[in-house]
Amino acid sequence: MLRAESELEASRLSTRTLAAEVISRNHVQLSWVAVAALVAVLSMTQVAALLQPEVASSQQIPLVQWTIGLATVLSVLMIMVERLGWLRPIALLRCAMVYQVAIAAAIAVFESAVPWRGQEMVRGTSSITLWLVGFMLLVPTTPLMASAYCLLAATTGPLVHYAMHEAMGVPAAPVNRLLIMYGPAFLMPFVAALLNLRVLRLERLAVRARDLGSYELLERLSRGGMGEVWKAHHRFLKRDAAVKVIRPDVLLVRQGREAEMLRRRFEQEARAIATLKSPHTVAIHDFGVMEDGGFYYAMELLEGYNLQALVAEHGPLPPARVVSIIRQACASLEEAHSRGLIHRDVKPTNLFLCQLGTTYDFCKLLDFGLVKRLLADGESLMTVDGAIAGTPSFIAPEIAAGAREVDGRVDLYGLGCVAYWLLTGTLVFDEPNVAAAVVAHMQKPPEPPSRRVEWPIPADLEALILQCLAKRPEDRPESA
Repeated sequence: MLRAESELEASRLSTRTLAAEVISRNHVQLSWVAVAALVAVLSMTQVAALLQPEVASSQQIPLVQWTIGLATVLSVLMIMVERLGWLRPIALLRCAMVYQVAIAAAIAVFESAVPWRGQEMVRGTSSITLWLVGFMLLVPTTPLMASAYCLLAATTGPLVHYAMHEAMGVPAAPVNRLLIMYGPAFLMPFVAALLNLRVLRLERLAVRARDLGSYELLERLSRGGMGEVWKAHHRFLKRDAAVKVIRPDVLLVRQGREAEMLRRRFEQEARAIATLKSPHTVAIHDFGVMEDGGFYYAMELLEGYNLQALVAEHGPLPPARVVSIIRQACASLEEAHSRGLIHRDVKPTNLFLCQLGTTYDFCKLLDFGLVKRLLADGESLMTVDGAIAGTPSFIAPEIAAGAREVDGRVDLYGLGCVAYWLLTGTLVFDEPNVAAAVVAHMQKPPEPPSRRVEWPIPADLEALILQCLAKRPEDRPESA
């Protein structure tokens, strides 16, 4: 259990991604911080000018006017970037930290533009301290980032003061008064680190207890391109299940529209599998949305081997066993194709052998993450622009060539590659890199599997496999 918790933290609760995840869920707070700064710049400076004549005269200084304009523009940009989702959460977090320092520097310009009187008593502290306190309360980040940027923001006070003294001849304040004025701001980095450490610690506890329907995550089973599969336990039914979730770091490193596309693709996978009733397709038990906007679905937990691990551990399989496995996979694909669904990623790791009741070697087809639905107008759902769908060692030539119109025969090509692997323990095209493998599937004729092994392979089985591996879809079998 302790190992499972540590793996969960490593994948979902790293300090960097967790801070970005928190800000992605509470991003509206960043907008309000920018709105508050914008209101303060536009209104409070005018109010101060009305109440204090010396402040009004200082606002005639070009540097102050430029600072007001720049702070206004930065605040408006910060609001737009957050509201329109232009940046990924981690990038938005960095921009927020830079914005914190920029506004602190603007405050320092306003405060230093009013000349200090020689014996004037310091009444209060710099507004930079108030700005840092409000920012750290509303914009969570990592403790190290919080303290570093907070220290940088606090430093802008005396730095701007002495810079204006040197460049513009503004009278410099005595050191003791500057210490009283800006000293409290230099305590804020420690406060920010402790506060954000506490926030993220509470967030970790919340994530551990986060309700995935009625499922408690126990152990990570696998990690894929867009999701993770966990062994989970149903709290009420007291049965185990496999729960697949979108990895938060996958969403966090993408812009808002890309993340939404991944969520929709994940939802499509769950809905696609849920429509299939074949016992050779993995069954869906539940589907839902997490608090952070990610999706999860629970499916039956299978005990056994995927075909990749089976051959790697025990070597090539006898032809009769291969025929039995391929027939079961065909039963799953036939139903999917009849409903207009194409798997597009049939490979050994997506075919699982398990025990079902008293039946051994029961084959289940997994991972419909690249599923494509055939629509009446030929348009496909959830395609990813510029990406080749599938695994290079098992990819159909038409997919490798970027064809937009494909049908169930791409799955038969993948199934032919799987049968080849089961019989020989080798890939159809064992090339040194991905590009070479893709080109080989498009252009190179496959070697008959009987030439790869010393034992006999039935001629009709070999002929069927080679037919599935035909370059042109029309030369393959018409259906599973």
